[in-house]
Amino acid sequence: MERLRPWLTQVLLPFWSDTGFDRENGAFVEKLGPDGRPSTEDYTRLRVQARQIYVFSHAAHAGYSDTGLARAQQAFDFLEAHAWDREEGGWFRRLRRSGPPLDRGKDSYDHAFILLAMAWLYRAGGERRVLRRAEETMEFLDAHLGLTRDGASDGYAEWEVTPGEALPLPRRQNPHMHLLEAFLALYEASGAQPWLAQAQRIFGLFERHFFDAASGQLIEFFDSDWREIPQDGRRLREPGHHFEWVWLLHRYAVLAEDGRAAAAMRPLFDWAWDKGIDRAGPASFVAYEELDPEGRILNGGSKRLWPQTEAVKACLAVYERSGDDAAADGARQLLGGLFRTFAGLDRPRWREQVDREGNLLREGVPGSSLYHLFLAVAEAIRVLPDAGAD
Repeated sequence: MERLRPWLTQVLLPFWSDTGFDRENGAFVEKLGPDGRPSTEDYTRLRVQARQIYVFSHAAHAGYSDTGLARAQQAFDFLEAHAWDREEGGWFRRLRRSGPPLDRGKDSYDHAFILLAMAWLYRAGGERRVLRRAEETMEFLDAHLGLTRDGASDGYAEWEVTPGEALPLPRRQNPHMHLLEAFLALYEASGAQPWLAQAQRIFGLFERHFFDAASGQLIEFFDSDWREIPQDGRRLREPGHHFEWVWLLHRYAVLAEDGRAAAAMRPLFDWAWDKGIDRAGPASFVAYEELDPEGRILNGGSKRLWPQTEAVKACLAVYERSGDDAAADGARQLLGGLFRTFAGLDRPRWREQVDREGNLLREGVPGSSLYHLFLAVAEAIRVLPDAGAD
């Protein structure tokens, strides 16, 4: 554990602020190829730029990166110049590496991440214009993607559609989860109550629709009336999202002083911890990608990087809330599994997806996963007493 901070500050972040930054265009690299070099494909996505802005803003704020804030500001300037719709508001989904839009569509998932990016960029740099752009983004989101039912907020559409067009299906909990993350970050950064009110509305959706309290499970996909619908004939449960919600519920419970959120943490955690961790295979103490409601393993038992990081964060949240030493030990075991199977403390790259035995399934390194890896390690350094030493 004592090697986490040196790895973060001396290996991971320097690589991604150097090799992972496209100096010619002033934006972050979309992904690395199997050879470890930046991809030459002529596109970048809003969500990748936003996630990297978040990472390097958070890193600058925490004192983990001397160059982080400058990189984040450059990338935000790139997005404002090319991705912000000056006529209608909102952010375009996909750009050429040099900036011109490739996809002018706008979706709630991507907007969650640009809001998160602006929260941390404002927190790190203090520029009022960043917070104002977040407020304008929220105005767009409510006006163009916001839904109501019986006069009350009913969450957000997956993406913007023309008036009279059918609601995009399936509805998902995932964009709302990340909007909750962004709203809490904006509340912490600004202290403005409207952001907390937005978070409270998302928590209301969690209570009413996303969380099945009887089973302790998180439902992923819905029809227009928030009834669960299968995907490809299967009802899916993702341990990674269970764990991600546990961490967010802890943050929400602290900031909103809401005991209901704290009470929901343990059932979600217990189900995913019991069913979602491979404790015996060659790639041991690693979270599965997909299960069904009975806990049966789907997709051949494949494992991706991001559920590992969310499992670590969930253990840390349970430990921080209850002082449960077993949860702290679980975080350490999961970090061990993560660095045995996916990453290494001697290198800045990782493996994105493996099969049940730990064999590589997906080559290349998507920059979008740095968000997950950075936050898990930063949280371990913050929470575990033996993880922050140089």
